Amino acid sequence: MTTDQPAPVETELKLRGDAVALERLWQAPLLRGPEPASPRIKLLENVYYDTADLRLRKCGLAFRIRRDGDRFIQTVKTGDTAASAVMSRGEWEGEVSSPEPQPDRVDDPTMRAALGLLLPGELRPIFTTRVRREVVELNGTDSHGRLKVIEAAFDRGEIEAAGAREALAEIELELREGPPGALFDLALALQDVAPTQIETRSKSARGYALATGRRPAWVRAAPLDLKAEMTVVDALAAVLGACLRHWGANEAAATDGSDPEGVHQMRIGLRRFRSALAVFGNLLPAAEAEWLKDEGKWALDTLGPARDWDVFQADLLAPLEACRPDDDDLAALRAAAGERQADAYAQLREALSAPRYTRFLLRLGGWLEDRGWQSPELTAAQKAALAQPLLALAEKLLAKRHRQVLKRGKGFKKLAIAERHQLRIAVKKLRYTTEFFRGLYPAKRSKAYLAALRDLQESLGHLNDVAVAEHLLVDLTETSPPGSGARQLERAAGKVIGWYNRALLDFEPDMRRTWKSFAATKPFWNKPS
Repeated sequence: MTTDQPAPVETELKLRGDAVALERLWQAPLLRGPEPASPRIKLLENVYYDTADLRLRKCGLAFRIRRDGDRFIQTVKTGDTAASAVMSRGEWEGEVSSPEPQPDRVDDPTMRAALGLLLPGELRPIFTTRVRREVVELNGTDSHGRLKVIEAAFDRGEIEAAGAREALAEIELELREGPPGALFDLALALQDVAPTQIETRSKSARGYALATGRRPAWVRAAPLDLKAEMTVVDALAAVLGACLRHWGANEAAATDGSDPEGVHQMRIGLRRFRSALAVFGNLLPAAEAEWLKDEGKWALDTLGPARDWDVFQADLLAPLEACRPDDDDLAALRAAAGERQADAYAQLREALSAPRYTRFLLRLGGWLEDRGWQSPELTAAQKAALAQPLLALAEKLLAKRHRQVLKRGKGFKKLAIAERHQLRIAVKKLRYTTEFFRGLYPAKRSKAYLAALRDLQESLGHLNDVAVAEHLLVDLTETSPPGSGARQLERAAGKVIGWYNRALLDFEPDMRRTWKSFAATKPFWNKPS
């Protein structure tokens, strides 16, 4: 039997914590009430299936068979590779007669198309989850007086794949009725009982990672799909939401630390977020804009040291080592830098697991879901600006950012290092603004401008990397214990600084040409002046 009805959408927010935190939350009156009803308790075993080449996973699908007592429930979920605070996934579910996969029983056309052709016996078990699930249902109203029904499922157990095991301890808050903002309201209230962290990965994502041994992957920002006919308020929601998803999707990779690109992409997401606040901040209530800026800056600052040491070792120290492979001073510097890098990542992990970070994400997520900027505190001018067509604001902001860059770069040849640093910041703001709004214009029209802007940012970025490296080396040498090791580090620091100061002299003509090329490139929007 087939049906034209769309597959149901599952909307949930997941929190993870240790056993002590979950037990405190389970006993909390907030969830259990003064006269708690008996919770539903189940022992669940889920076997996840895929092809030998993990074709379903690559398509963002999760295919499982759940044993629930004497019953077998087959489930297919879409959108499973997306890492996000609130997970909204398509879901098909149906009872089957045995624990063997029966993909032909999936009668939803969309799901069937996503699964594609599966040959008999092609699906094989990849990993298993075993959990004790305790479920309570919350009925009531949220902070805005809206009806809500939320199912809170406490899952404690393990994932098993090829003999390896990983503990599971998490709470799934699934929205049965009401607005998604209600999930964030409840999660924030739970933070007052016991600290938890947002879990952006599904059980299947964790299971695949355990089965394959793959580290968390980093992701680039997805293209923004803004339309010229959109209002500013709709664009505001889209841009800030995209920034949050981008940095959230890279949190696991940044925390893991095995690939420096994880921290880099997470920082880009946060920088884009702060740039978006610069674009739209004047249209928000003052108090809301202030906490967004403060918390965004704090989160960005927690990632800075790890990124600085990553860049220093990979981009600045490595080329010099390649030219001097037997230099003992550089080897000592590599070891000392590695220790500082490890310390920076430890501080990063501590910050991202802290209650402050979780509260920031939950408050921001709820604010976005409920469009918290629509406040009585808005002035008439702010309301009018939010209601205007996006294109008018985009052209005004693009022109403003472009003028600021031209002003900062005037007389580029004679600019001091500090002045070039200010130019780099102005270029970075222009780059993010163009990325927000480039979709409003034909790609062919913006191609040359964006290429020239990218080249200029990379050129000035290298200058900044060298300046940051000098700061790191000064701090490293000044804080090292006296002795022969300290003298080795001082010699190595002198070699690095001397190498790159000479390189910058050679690089100067290229920087000047890059600046001239950008300054001569015509903007792609309609009103450049």
